[in-house]
Amino acid sequence: MDHGEDPLGTVVREVGEETGYRVEATALLGVDSLRAVGHPRLRGRGRTDFHALRLLYEGRVTGGALRHEVGGTTDLAAWHPLAAVPALPRVPLVDTALRLWRDRPATGRATPEGVDGADGAEG
Repeated sequence: MDHGEDPLGTVVREVGEETGYRVEATALLGVDSLRAVGHPRLRGRGRTDFHALRLLYEGRVTGGALRHEVGGTTDLAAWHPLAAVPALPRVPLVDTALRLWRDRPATGRATPEGVDGADGAEG
């Protein structure tokens, strides 16, 4: 998200840049919080403590044509059957988004598979 950019506008822009599709966000699925301390990818950027809040939306394609991003961060844009996704190489955020889409938790927070509490604590 660019500084000052609306989150919904960010989704539309990013999907367009990374896939070539025009999209409409149809629902906010939830929020994912990620904190990385001392991660090797961060050291090269002069950071050792990074915190990201990631907003996950459901959407539908309204136009455009699928293409690969050139010179960006997306390796490959492609359609796959939902049942095939667990066997694909993917970032963990994909699994979080799928849990949010499937479970629709009232809190908007996905509980990791096999964990009783959203923070992983037993109680």
